[in-house]
Amino acid sequence: MNCEMSETRTRILQLLKMRAGMTVRQLTEALPISQMGIRQHLAILEEENLVEYYREKQKRGRPRHIYRLTEEANGLFPTAYANFAVGLLHEVAKFNGPGFINKVFKERMKSQLQAYQQRLKGKDLPGRVKELARIRDEEGYMASFDEDEDDYVLIEHNCPIAVIAQEYPHVCEIELGLFRQSLGAKVVREEYLMQGSHRCCYRIAKTKKE
Repeated sequence: MNCEMSETRTRILQLLKMRAGMTVRQLTEALPISQMGIRQHLAILEEENLVEYYREKQKRGRPRHIYRLTEEANGLFPTAYANFAVGLLHEVAKFNGPGFINKVFKERMKSQLQAYQQRLKGKDLPGRVKELARIRDEEGYMASFDEDEDDYVLIEHNCPIAVIAQEYPHVCEIELGLFRQSLGAKVVREEYLMQGSHRCCYRIAKTKKE
């Protein structure tokens, strides 16, 4: 994020990133600031081409204005130099063949698995899921932890390797395997950025995997 941007506008962008779209009223409920103040910040973000809105029809009354991030604003969030990495992967594939890239991803996963397991060691399943969410958040995925009656839920609102995943979608399956092995539990991906969702959402069964 731009260090010169106000803390409030930075928080607005983070909320819009995590929730895909919000009204002025919803932003007011989430932040300690008046609707007038929210509108002023949104106006500045619109001028900077970081926020846009669309009208959502309702059964009664006037349409709601839903604010969301522009493509330019999405670029403010961590990308881990993905474009540069994709270029390097293309060059590697030229000399070693496309299959070699999957081997690279798998070797990378082995290193991640060792690091993850070290931090998850000694924790019960909910503790492991919480720690995994913390790790992923540190890595730029804007991750959070939740749970319902049957499952624990890992949510990732950002993908630092989205550009890589678009070129090499198999990396996402390797990542899913990383979660399963790290947690020692059944993990199902319920929402997927690469399929048009605004986030990736993983359900982790509370019962032991078979």
